[in-house]
Amino acid sequence: MIGPLDLSFLLLEKPNRPFHMAAMVIVEKPKGQETTFGPRLFDAYRHSEAVAPFNHKLRWLGTDVATWETVEPDMRAHVWRINLPAPGTMAQFYEMVSFLNVGLLDRSRPLWECYIIDGLEHNRLAIMIKVHHALIDGEGGLRVMRNFLSDSRHDQRLLAPWMEPENSAKPRRIRPDVSQTERLRTMMRGLTKLPGHLAGIATDVLDFGEQSLNLKPRMASMPFTARRTQFNNTAKSASRGYADTGLPLDDVKAVATATNTSLNDVVMTIIDEALHHYLRELRTPAKAPLVAFMPMSLRDESGGAGGNQVSAELIALGPPQASIVERLRQINAMTKKAKDKGRHMQTTSRQVYALVLAGSMAMADAVPGLGNAPSANLVISNMKGPAEQLYLAGAPVVAFLGLPILPPGAGLNITFASMNKALTIAIGAAPEAVREPLRLARLIDEAFQRLQAGTGTAAS
Repeated sequence: MIGPLDLSFLLLEKPNRPFHMAAMVIVEKPKGQETTFGPRLFDAYRHSEAVAPFNHKLRWLGTDVATWETVEPDMRAHVWRINLPAPGTMAQFYEMVSFLNVGLLDRSRPLWECYIIDGLEHNRLAIMIKVHHALIDGEGGLRVMRNFLSDSRHDQRLLAPWMEPENSAKPRRIRPDVSQTERLRTMMRGLTKLPGHLAGIATDVLDFGEQSLNLKPRMASMPFTARRTQFNNTAKSASRGYADTGLPLDDVKAVATATNTSLNDVVMTIIDEALHHYLRELRTPAKAPLVAFMPMSLRDESGGAGGNQVSAELIALGPPQASIVERLRQINAMTKKAKDKGRHMQTTSRQVYALVLAGSMAMADAVPGLGNAPSANLVISNMKGPAEQLYLAGAPVVAFLGLPILPPGAGLNITFASMNKALTIAIGAAPEAVREPLRLARLIDEAFQRLQAGTGTAAS
């Protein structure tokens, strides 16, 4: 059976609210292969085989009940090659991927697509993959993207995210295809532990209720208490705007070290600072701290290929008029409270809580009047990527980019991911919420420069 969180991504999906993720790896084509690398890669991908979860097709068992069945995907329906017209600028690239990312994935096939986008300037090529959020979560997606890349320039294999690496030093960990009998045994073993889980959930629910009634100190923001802003204007169509910016990872870590905060706190601070500047430029300044809906991974070190293993929290950011250094202190205090809260909740409770928060955001779209009392103003996600230089068949990876999805009740999603020596911040927005994502990206750059100056960590 498909779990409740994964199923919710299918049930909540609409033409104006797609629930697939998209990510791109950009490589520099090897010397001497400027015209041949793209066609070779396309041919290899068209003749490849997919493993779990990329060979799973949706099968409905009832109105709101579904499962995955294993099939052999027709690669002609999943892999395409596109050539950008010269000069192949990043502006042209984003225009193309925005178009490719609009359509919903075909539910009669495994829920993923791949586009090889050739002709980028500086002798580059991009591999864009769309995967439904019900099939895999963000961190799981990052892991499978890592698995088709190599840390050796001499590895000439043309691998793909959906393929099983051959003779790989780091094979993908895939959940075994267990029998129905074993599934039943697993469920029965779980039932023997259910009373303890229920007791834990009941305690967590009581604690949450006491916080919402102000009987105990609040460890995080409460649903329906954020102040509405421009960023709460949700999508009326499937149209999206995208932009990204990159920061040297060592520079971000230097700020975190100097201020005794985390890398996550630093990036949230410069995002928050940029958002307030953007609203002031629109002459619609925020009157209260912005609130971010922030997914958090529950995966252990062993990973796992499919499904969603995440919780979430509502994080109140800095006051509108705070200095950027004070904004960092405020966000650091709020994230510490959220982490303390999470450590005291059972995993089951945290997953249920994530569903409650996601539902509270969806209600802002569905229930008249609740849009004026949103639970959050935007989504902020954080993913940790590989720390080493990576290659695809000898082609060095020069960028890893994501196209953040917009869940119900949100018009803006900002996702940041580290890879090698860079930290990339990607913006995905409904035009109704952010008309100029590129301007917001530039404001994030400027905010980081101010934070470096304010903390004495600017390069001399």
